[in-house]
Amino acid sequence: MSFKMCSCGKQWNSRDTFLADPTIKLVGYQVDFEDLKEGFFLFNHLPGVCRTTLSVSAGHFFDLYEGPVFQERLFSTQSCPGHCLRREDLNPCLSKCECAFVRQVLHSVSRWPKQALSD
Repeated sequence: MSFKMCSCGKQWNSRDTFLADPTIKLVGYQVDFEDLKEGFFLFNHLPGVCRTTLSVSAGHFFDLYEGPVFQERLFSTQSCPGHCLRREDLNPCLSKCECAFVRQVLHSVSRWPKQALSD
């Protein structure tokens, strides 16, 4: 069974091979405030390949985080910088918010080492 398959037919057998693929680029996060695992990390299969946007459940990446997970959600308070509302915003959040750990995971995924393109 594969981790993800693109509409162009390309498939990745594991999360690590998906993230290391130089033709995959993290472009956003679609939050689900009801259940953070149900949000989506959005990736583009780069131009020259097929230009498809792929969504992967955020929960597939949560094991990449080691640290505190805060209980209080600060969304729509003065302490919230609003990162989760901007789909293309991949910056970490420094607030002590329930959603902040997802922002840290996003940051880690955005900096994932890519394999060299093969000829």
